[in-house]
Amino acid sequence: MNKIRTLVPMILILMLMMVSPIAAQDVFPVTIEHKFGSTTITEQPQRVVSIGYTEQDFLLALSVQPVAVRYWYGDENDAIFPWADNYVEGDQPIVLNMPYGSLNYEAILELEPDLISAVTSGITQEEYEFLSTIAPTIAQTDDYIDFGMPWQDITLLIGQAVGKSAEAEALVADVEGQFAAVRAANPQFADHTVAVSFWSEDTYGYYTDEDSRGRFFVDLGFSMPEELMEVAGDSFYAYISEERMDLIDQDLIAIVNLQFIPGGQEELEAQPLFSQLAAVQAGHVIYFDETAENALGFSSPLSLSYALAAALPQLEAMFPPSDQSEAMACEEGFRAFAGTCIPENPERVFTVTDSDLDALLALGIEPIGITNGRGQTTPPRYLADSLSEDVTVAGDFFNPNLEILLGLEPDLILAAGLSDPDVLAQLNAIAPTVDTYVNGRGWQTHFLAVADALNMTSEADRFLADYDARIAELQSELGDALNSEFIVARWAAEGPQVMAPVTFVSDVLFNLGMSSPADIPELESGHAHSAPLSLEALGILDVDWAFIGTLQSEGDAVDALNDTLQNPLFQALEVVQNDHVVVVDGSLWTSSGGPLASMLVLDVVEAALTESE
Repeated sequence: MNKIRTLVPMILILMLMMVSPIAAQDVFPVTIEHKFGSTTITEQPQRVVSIGYTEQDFLLALSVQPVAVRYWYGDENDAIFPWADNYVEGDQPIVLNMPYGSLNYEAILELEPDLISAVTSGITQEEYEFLSTIAPTIAQTDDYIDFGMPWQDITLLIGQAVGKSAEAEALVADVEGQFAAVRAANPQFADHTVAVSFWSEDTYGYYTDEDSRGRFFVDLGFSMPEELMEVAGDSFYAYISEERMDLIDQDLIAIVNLQFIPGGQEELEAQPLFSQLAAVQAGHVIYFDETAENALGFSSPLSLSYALAAALPQLEAMFPPSDQSEAMACEEGFRAFAGTCIPENPERVFTVTDSDLDALLALGIEPIGITNGRGQTTPPRYLADSLSEDVTVAGDFFNPNLEILLGLEPDLILAAGLSDPDVLAQLNAIAPTVDTYVNGRGWQTHFLAVADALNMTSEADRFLADYDARIAELQSELGDALNSEFIVARWAAEGPQVMAPVTFVSDVLFNLGMSSPADIPELESGHAHSAPLSLEALGILDVDWAFIGTLQSEGDAVDALNDTLQNPLFQALEVVQNDHVVVVDGSLWTSSGGPLASMLVLDVVEAALTESE
């Protein structure tokens, strides 16, 4: 019988640190439906030529290095913009300078592509047919006007074409989570209208919500008057006459072509028609520097974070929350944080969840009290050696014992993801309580939120730099071994539950360059894991590497896992035959995770893959 490696928590803690990027491989052939019909791709593409104006970003975000990309504007010798620089591996792709409507088929043919990605190119039926004689070609769907396909749909379509659907879904979830967090923190944006405008050769115009630049502001909560879409008709933009300047005189005017106005903001605001607009006089015009303007134009999974960082401070200054004055009115020694007043330098911190505890310990802070780990009757097992023996345990995950907690006299309570309003009200009556979890964002974002609450962001930044360095170290050390597909499963008494690609541990393995199966049963957006699988369905675990464990250290789940390990159906799996099943600490691998957990996961991967060589 093949041995199954068991890596216990003690060994994990002795080894300390690691992980990052992914690639989700679909089963080929795949068929892509688009506006010109369908394209069947028989094998995972190796030589992708991108002729969409922004497509390079989407491919690079999916860890696909295009052979060539299309020049849009800017440096004619470099079509890779700053936010995507770090995603290029090896030589820069060839830059194809082909103006709209003038494809150089001979140049494309010489590149010997096995896929032509033309989703953001605006190609015609005739161009598509010519390209298809060279290689399988994908285009946008007919659900939108040309150049009007949302970045989410572009990401998912390209992800399917290159065999990385799961990674594409994770990218979409991450970026959408960023926008959702902004909307949640700024509900006042929904009370205001926006015009996304440009000025060129003494003519004014605007983009509609069919354009990525218009969608950016709509996705932040602003509304775009229906009249703007009606005037534009079937186009994603419109020029307006002097008599219709009212169309862009909305609560907010976003200028998105400042880099092409010779005199910049000063020249634009010197124009009589523009200077008289109510939004201009109120100071409600947002401008971007050149790089942020380009990021907004690309509107890709890589560029949107950059554009958000540039836009948000301006928008919040123009349209502050209506209760900002009350929120900021904290007494001496306190400051505003997440809608409440917390101590400027908390000294007695209580954590309600293991993810907050993990973050706190990573910052070198010992909490005065904690709860038991998720699904456990003890503190999280993987953190046991990091906790003092006399730490007070006050209740269970998400369910603290209020009487014990009150006696601890905390000055700050961290409650990541706790949504029960009654419990939150009771906690706030004891001490300021903050939810450090940001929906749709990864463990790094949560870690930074905890660090912000403790005034320790520089310490968190150093930890994250160490994490990135560890990822790079392992990628160099393990090389091609990371080009593997993995499954993480949590065993319950009823059977294994496959963990979703959106969980923290998958994010860590994705960072390393490993990938997850595109087809994981019964997993929909927002679900952390599948329903328990039967013994007959264990084939889903038959990938390159299977990491399996239980939340509890003993009991029915542990018994069920041990029984399965001896079962002939399980022993027949190729992953078992290859000795690539790793029994892990489920309290570490299948819970909410954090910075220490991520480093420990990296240690496990290093040990497993090194031993298999």
